[in-house]
Amino acid sequence: MDSDGVLTTMQAARLLGLSVTTVQKMVLRGEIAAWNTPGGHRRISVAEVKKVLNAKVPVVSPLVEAPIVSAPKLAILLVEDDPIQIQFFRSILKRCSVAVDLSVATDASIALTVLRRRRPDLVVTDLMMLPLDGFHLLNVLQSDGAAYANVDVLVLSAMDEEEARQAGPLPSWVTYYQKPINPDRMFGYLDSLNSRLLRRLSR
Repeated sequence: MDSDGVLTTMQAARLLGLSVTTVQKMVLRGEIAAWNTPGGHRRISVAEVKKVLNAKVPVVSPLVEAPIVSAPKLAILLVEDDPIQIQFFRSILKRCSVAVDLSVATDASIALTVLRRRRPDLVVTDLMMLPLDGFHLLNVLQSDGAAYANVDVLVLSAMDEEEARQAGPLPSWVTYYQKPINPDRMFGYLDSLNSRLLRRLSR
């Protein structure tokens, strides 16, 4: 720790009783505030670590966590109101080689509530939902871009992409797949996303 009360990721991890990978993941999800030095090194304030400790965030015992060498799970928020589509997406994830932690929201308002609490690695959203649709969700994500900069967005819709762009604003930065989704295409997308996240964590 330096004289200004600033910690490296490793020092913060030791104080929190977590692995470095877990702390890095919490930073990416917005659960711990951090910044990068001009040299590209991540720094966390002592005050931020104390805030996490005071919030009594449940943590895994270091004695249990230390031997685990597998990559953290890919956090996905699925925004979908059709139970059949939800079940179909779950069935795809069960066959995926990437370990996934899936949350489900049935409309944009519920999704935004979830996003205020934690940042997933990926938001997968339908467009046509009630009372608030996927276009509303995309508008919020775009208007507050800095807060969601590390969240990838995948749109799954029965409309083709041209129809979707005519129906409402569709940001250029989202990935768009038309339903029904090809499982192999989804596997490739998740593998690529997971590799990018692991590279980001290793910096």
